[in-house]
Amino acid sequence: MNRRHFLAAASTLTARGAAPARRKVLVCLIDGFGPDYIAKSEMPNLRRAMTAGTYKIGRGVMPSLTNVNSASLATGSYPEAHGITANTFFDPGLRQVVEMADAEYLKRPTLFASAHRKGWKTAFVGAKEKIRSLIGVSAHTSISAEKQGIPMYEAETSYWVFEQGLQALRKPDVDLLYLTTSDYMMHTYAPETAESQEHLKNLDAHLGRILDDQPKLELYLCADHGMNAKTRAVDPERLLAKHGVAARAVAAIADKHKVHHKDLGGSIYIDLEKSGDIAKAKEVLQAEPGIEEVLPRAEACKRFRLMPERTGDLFLLGDKITALGGLDQERRSVAVRTHGSLHESEVPLLVYGRKWKEKLETSVDLTAERVWEDRA
Repeated sequence: MNRRHFLAAASTLTARGAAPARRKVLVCLIDGFGPDYIAKSEMPNLRRAMTAGTYKIGRGVMPSLTNVNSASLATGSYPEAHGITANTFFDPGLRQVVEMADAEYLKRPTLFASAHRKGWKTAFVGAKEKIRSLIGVSAHTSISAEKQGIPMYEAETSYWVFEQGLQALRKPDVDLLYLTTSDYMMHTYAPETAESQEHLKNLDAHLGRILDDQPKLELYLCADHGMNAKTRAVDPERLLAKHGVAARAVAAIADKHKVHHKDLGGSIYIDLEKSGDIAKAKEVLQAEPGIEEVLPRAEACKRFRLMPERTGDLFLLGDKITALGGLDQERRSVAVRTHGSLHESEVPLLVYGRKWKEKLETSVDLTAERVWEDRA
């Protein structure tokens, strides 16, 4: 990538008044960065932060998708409160499937709003425009690689994000930075591959530059989900239709980045045309190999803390090797690395630069209490 890409958006992160000098805070979400990527990669800068700070392998929010977990981290709450239950859902008001990629769908304020009340100056730097438009627009300054015209389907996209993050933290009027990358490389390469290891070695070097550049940095780092190779796929809508059950299936992972996942993921919502078909639908779906769980709306919402009106009559979860989504037949073999199920919900949780006494079990725990705001 030409270096001009790294500098193209520098002027976008302009000052909006000076804030009192204070400790810098970085909330960092590395997209698709499951613990297996750490285990199989040379990342000395991350490891020194893990050693010096508090590190645990915990859980993200379900379904294990980018929009859901980005909203949870940015608001410090679960989908039952912030309302983002998938990348895409069926909007009953519009009577169509829409992508939840705009702040209008977010029902809780972000950490930026809380910081602004304290007089902090904030910035957002991300890879995907959908995440900037969902959670980043309330920052004083916000940019995305996608909106700046940076190619989305290459390793350099995430390097650009870290470089812009470095420049943002150097600004005296940026106190809090939210940084989030792309998971294209995780969708494309398994942890043990040379391509993945080279990517994470380079990403680690960018992280190291930030840590060295900001010796008083307070860092809260996690992933939104992991990644698994899926070798088979099931189309629940076609499967139900074969058994005389009319339904609409909405793939929770669906968004415009189809090169990443082809709209095939580990979870899917089902709306039945006739409510009386729910028992038959459950029987059909539970009998299908690869469909690990079939949860009625109330059960799914209670278990995963989802907002009921943005789910479906049924919530399906695939097993570790099965993806769910629209196909040209009921089931077939596939070769896709994707996420969305419980098998991709394990994520790294890291706090660096402060003593951590709070609970640290899920990614929400990193931001729920806004603990950094008690430090001047």
